[in-house]
Amino acid sequence: MVSNQGTPTADAEIAELYTEYGGALLAHLRRLVSDREVAEDLCHETFIKALRSWHQRDQQGNAAAWLYRIATNTAYDHLRRRRRIQFTPLLDETSIATDRGTESRFAEQEPVHRALAQMPAIYRLPLIMHSCSGHSTQEIATKLGCSNSAVKTRLFRARERFREVYQA
Repeated sequence: MVSNQGTPTADAEIAELYTEYGGALLAHLRRLVSDREVAEDLCHETFIKALRSWHQRDQQGNAAAWLYRIATNTAYDHLRRRRRIQFTPLLDETSIATDRGTESRFAEQEPVHRALAQMPAIYRLPLIMHSCSGHSTQEIATKLGCSNSAVKTRLFRARERFREVYQA
């Protein structure tokens, strides 16, 4: 099936990118918007945008980085439209047991969650990607479509902001 915007080659390449990066991109979007259903919608929107602008992309550039940039911008647009920025809990609620130890740990993490929620996404996202997901600064730069030094600056400012908010 050939769409109005795509060509048979573009459709096949986007399908291949979807197969390869769809899950990781969905997880990335879920961290940004804190809602699985919204993240799924944004993921689909990302691939539609990618298909529509396939002919405009840098042929020599990294297709995955280009896709992550589209996804991140799509999520930021969504967050701006909603006029709210949230964060994804560091623990998956479905994996939380009801024993006392887990409840205690969850209660201890509440100040961390509140501090992260008060941070702008431009700082929160690199901090979570680096600290929780273990991405390198270069990987974060590629996914966010910015320079490595910009990521380092954002991480520095994010840590400062986190400390201020957490101690308040």
